[in-house]
Amino acid sequence: MENSTEARPKLTPSVAAKPAVPTTLSGKLRAKLPSRGWMIFWTTFGTIGGLVVRDHYLTVDAKKRVADKVDILAKQSCGVQDMPRKVTVYITAPPGDGIHKTRHYFKAFVKPVFDAAAVDYEVKEGLVEGQIQRMVAADVRKKRRVAAGKISALSEAEQAAPIVPMKSVSDGIVVLGRIALAEVLQGYNDGCLQSLDDPEPVVVAEKAEEVSIKDEAASLVTEATGSVETTTLDKSEDTTTSTEAAVAAAAAELTAAAAAAETKSKEGEKKEEEAPAPIPIPQDEAYFSVPPSGLEPVGYIPFKNLTGFRNFHKKIFALFNSYDCVEYAGASVMKVAFAETKEFEKDDLEIGRDEEPLFQKYRGPVEINMLDRVREQVKLYVTPANIPEVKKDEVVALEEQQ
Repeated sequence: MENSTEARPKLTPSVAAKPAVPTTLSGKLRAKLPSRGWMIFWTTFGTIGGLVVRDHYLTVDAKKRVADKVDILAKQSCGVQDMPRKVTVYITAPPGDGIHKTRHYFKAFVKPVFDAAAVDYEVKEGLVEGQIQRMVAADVRKKRRVAAGKISALSEAEQAAPIVPMKSVSDGIVVLGRIALAEVLQGYNDGCLQSLDDPEPVVVAEKAEEVSIKDEAASLVTEATGSVETTTLDKSEDTTTSTEAAVAAAAAELTAAAAAAETKSKEGEKKEEEAPAPIPIPQDEAYFSVPPSGLEPVGYIPFKNLTGFRNFHKKIFALFNSYDCVEYAGASVMKVAFAETKEFEKDDLEIGRDEEPLFQKYRGPVEINMLDRVREQVKLYVTPANIPEVKKDEVVALEEQQ
């Protein structure tokens, strides 16, 4: 056994077998490929990068197609005394999410079309439920009061100014999502039925006056000082000094407590001033009237906010196919830009029902309670039958003028 073990040759690094050189084409290619980990990394990176670049290219192309359709409106001549057309945009937070989602949707898919069509806009946000409804109702009621001669159409600053500057007046309302649509229509209904007279202020019962800590401190100091003065006649100076020091310390403590109480009361008054209770305005069908200018037409822009884990796959799909939203929202914004309207029918109250399944976890269905006499005064923006096109001669003339 020992002889056989000693006879076995020992392998050295120089004697180790070298790997065989590949001779086939597939073997040569396999030898030049990176490792398995790098292959997974570059495949994932390339796929995601390709989808992002593809979506960016298609989004830019879709925005250009929509902008070219409304560009004719921006090239129309405008009079010296004319102001650009203006609309009011109402947005609110989707249920279960923040208002930043609606802001991003407006900035990415709605605003570029308004800019291309040279349509001015004013964005108003409803941070809490019912805020848009109150804003619309107050605006309609103000127009009715101006027409009735109860208030002036100009503010105090404009009345005092020697020259009133020109400003564009909104001639349409744009809403993002069914919730904003419902609040605007409810605001129309409330604004047409509210009384034109201001409600009487609510009289708050006066509370019984209580002696404050500060007054108590002052009274205690006065009493203590008086008692000291009466006793100093019969006592020595040392006793008087010690008594005055004790009274001064007690007065200082009471004064500090009074200051703390005043600070808390001021903070409470500030909070009450920041959130005053709204005074309800009486409304009834007997007060019904419509502003002379009528109710502004309404333009609905669909807004589907995806939330929850069940919609995760839809979020991933929408992330790499945002160009669909450009054409989807752009078609609705074009209705507002060309300003072609129709009567608001009962079936139109069901607009946006397809959004409700997305937020049914957070709130119930959105119902719109609106009187027929109010609904008949509302117009709805629709797609124009014929979209005009700019002729080549007109384009050349406009470029020469610029």
